[in-house]
Amino acid sequence: MKPIDTSKLAKASFELITISSSFKVLHFDDFPILYLGVNKFGNKILGSHLEEDDDNKTILTIHSILSNNDYYDFINKKKSYRSILQETSAKFLVEKNFGGKVLGAYNLQFDNIPEEYQPLENSYCPNYKKSFSFSYSLGLKGKVADFNRAIAEEVSNIQTAFSDFLENRLKSLKNFNLQPAAYLQPYTPGSFKINLELEYKQAKVQDLFSKELPFDEYVHEYLKYITTSVVADKDQLLKDDDLVISDEFKNLLIAFEKIYEEGHVKLPENYTKELKEDLKRSLPKFEEITEQVGKSFDSIEFSNYKGKDEEFISIVDVIYSEAFQNTVDEVEAAKKVVVVDADYKEYEIYIYHLNTDTRQGNAFIKNLDDETQMSKPKIKILGDEHIEQTKYTESLHLNKWIKIKAKAKRVDDKFKYLEIQYEA
Repeated sequence: MKPIDTSKLAKASFELITISSSFKVLHFDDFPILYLGVNKFGNKILGSHLEEDDDNKTILTIHSILSNNDYYDFINKKKSYRSILQETSAKFLVEKNFGGKVLGAYNLQFDNIPEEYQPLENSYCPNYKKSFSFSYSLGLKGKVADFNRAIAEEVSNIQTAFSDFLENRLKSLKNFNLQPAAYLQPYTPGSFKINLELEYKQAKVQDLFSKELPFDEYVHEYLKYITTSVVADKDQLLKDDDLVISDEFKNLLIAFEKIYEEGHVKLPENYTKELKEDLKRSLPKFEEITEQVGKSFDSIEFSNYKGKDEEFISIVDVIYSEAFQNTVDEVEAAKKVVVVDADYKEYEIYIYHLNTDTRQGNAFIKNLDDETQMSKPKIKILGDEHIEQTKYTESLHLNKWIKIKAKAKRVDDKFKYLEIQYEA
């Protein structure tokens, strides 16, 4: 007898619940007990085994379609499977034969699941073996990206900054003599995806390096850390003394140590501090990527890919982008001279990005000490008046420099922020 009476459930689309790529088993016991995958529409699916019928050679499973936030909360052990089933509205009971062919799919409510089949409160994602590669995909999500389109200048900025970021991670590893190069790969559909592949050569190859070392795992963990945890660990980066490091930083440190251990290469002295210093150096370059979020797309999803299969790493949205940029400002200002105007002063700027709803954006401004060099500060226009068709949009529409009154924040003579006084 089935634990759930399917005759009382509405039927669901097979296409919606069927995993077509990136299938990954998280726990196995005769059958896949807990697993992940992606359907043909690019939706992430979390599946679990419910019951099997040996007589009819069928199994019942539950498939939940997850939002990006729920997916990353689950794999990072921030949300339990029970919470997922309770909160998500896109749950389905799926009947399959032992060969995996879908025989039936039905809409499901949490209350339809008998209590003895419900996951426990502490049903967090188990540890699982990840697959790493040097092929990266950056999926732009939201706004025009959902129509498989993107602004050419923004894509170019992201490609250049991410290529530099990847190459510098390998260049910064001491005693390996790595010469990396990032190559652009063809774009792929699914919102709008930028694909890059990182390759490297060793200037001096010795026999002990004949084994493939886990550089790809290290870069994967580095990218995950900088896109998920560096904001929370800001204080750790601001201070030189050893602090109690976070679990997320420990994972990155383990991946760093693993390269040297497997390569039989001596670790640099005080390598924990050296890794922190490399993180600080990497922040401004990665900030160039976060500055693009919120313009013509809402978020960037980072992943490794092998063919059609992806190992999802993280997603950076507008909220994290803003927090990340604030973190970069604080880290950069920690050992530099910071000057903030006491009163509003007149400046001439060129606004190249402006969200007229939030009144925030970015501008060019000439540096005070050298007018041949320009800063790219973040800006905020005070007030609540409409700013469409005002002088503040003339740079965007008329290609003009404009005069404004603002309180400026400068770090070592470079403008970082302008608080602009609204003028009619």
